[in-house]
Amino acid sequence: MNISLLNLLKILFFLVITFSTVILSSINSYAKGPSPYLPLQMEPLIELELQRLATVAKLPLLTKPYHAATVNRYLKTVVDSHPILYRRINNYLKRYKKTAALTHASVQLNYANQENIVLPNQRGQMADANYQASFSSFWQANQYVIINAGGIYYENGDYLRNNSFISFGADVFQVDIGYREHWISPFQESSVLLSTQAKPPLSVTISNPKLMTDFNIKYEMSIGLLDEQSDIKFDKDKPPVSGEPALLTMHFSAQPFDWWTIGFNRTFVFAGGEDSVSLGDIWNAIIDPVNSDNCGGDGTDLQDCSEEFGNQQASISNKFDLNWFDVPFSLYYEYAGEDTNNYSNYKLANLANSFGLFLPYLGDSLSLNMEFTTFQSAWYTHHIYGEGYSNDGVKMGHWWGSMKDPKDSVGGEAGSIRLDWQNSGDSQVSFLYRTANFNQSNYADYQQSHELEMKYHKVIDTNFLTLKLYLGRSNLGDNFVQTGISYTW
Repeated sequence: MNISLLNLLKILFFLVITFSTVILSSINSYAKGPSPYLPLQMEPLIELELQRLATVAKLPLLTKPYHAATVNRYLKTVVDSHPILYRRINNYLKRYKKTAALTHASVQLNYANQENIVLPNQRGQMADANYQASFSSFWQANQYVIINAGGIYYENGDYLRNNSFISFGADVFQVDIGYREHWISPFQESSVLLSTQAKPPLSVTISNPKLMTDFNIKYEMSIGLLDEQSDIKFDKDKPPVSGEPALLTMHFSAQPFDWWTIGFNRTFVFAGGEDSVSLGDIWNAIIDPVNSDNCGGDGTDLQDCSEEFGNQQASISNKFDLNWFDVPFSLYYEYAGEDTNNYSNYKLANLANSFGLFLPYLGDSLSLNMEFTTFQSAWYTHHIYGEGYSNDGVKMGHWWGSMKDPKDSVGGEAGSIRLDWQNSGDSQVSFLYRTANFNQSNYADYQQSHELEMKYHKVIDTNFLTLKLYLGRSNLGDNFVQTGISYTW
């Protein structure tokens, strides 16, 4: 039976509530409740410590934000081997062990000489925003319910409701309803499928804070409603329409060995047009993308292109936590595809290959992170959705995607190097270099971009003062400079 997208979301919401009620009723009294989440692209100092923990403790997680309960469980394994790391994270986690707390508050002032530059991984924020304020908080109403409130206020009056959602359930089945963020990748500075590059949609998410079985199985699934988009065209013989597409994400990971975690990921953008969507349509798109999204040709049963389901992406992500001559490090590799290859449900096409290396301790005071991604054509564009793989006009995956024209399917490559130096017990300096390149395009004469972001962090009591300098040359040849100062409680 076909139903409207709004009714579909209502039914899925009802199914989640019903399923979670059954799960909770079957869990014994010793089961723990849901977990709050740790910061994601909000507090660089503590997030660096969390990445260090993920390497030295071999944390089997490939998505973010991290559940606080999961981190607390693995933190205990480094109390003797890395006492300073243990103390820093343990002190930070104390705020999440309260019934209610303001976990983050920050004010920031900026100045920039250029407009129309989207800051990487900052939820669609533009470089020329002069000031902003952000906060995150939570209240544990009872053992099985957490109410999270947060957001970012910008100078133009916009208010982004990220980190505002309700969590309920248990440690093996947590439900989040609201503006909960998703980062589907083990990489730190980029995520090909889904990141914080664009603002989060209103969504329903299920996941497990407590990893399951000896293989540390982790699952995460969400369905959300994107902002209204124009130029949606399922049928080429009809004029384009405006609508609110849905975003479905799926993640499953396991740790076959204590040094290797592997994950499988899918994202779908669908609906938003005038035709209705059924639960059967979604299921068929999950199990048989060739006959749901690849129209025309001898290799598919789908010959009517107006019946295509939407835009699908998939990836296989890996994290290898190793140690060489007492130097711990993590290797990352992700194999992603924007389409199927040769009408096969098991082969990816329009590939994106990502490689990463993280050295949490180069001596006692330095850490190094390097990432590199190559993109074949068609990434973040689609013939049905004229605005591409985006929310509120900003691409939802890798920051590279926001640097090209929304309709430009050109391929290219992107990379970053970040060096963090803790020069004393109460200050830290970070240097982040990014570069992006594009193949020959019919839309623009792209150049290789170069960006350098420098930050100085100073601890004042239990708070942080940050000075920022961000400068470079864009892929269109424009020089830019942004300076900023922020204070975080």
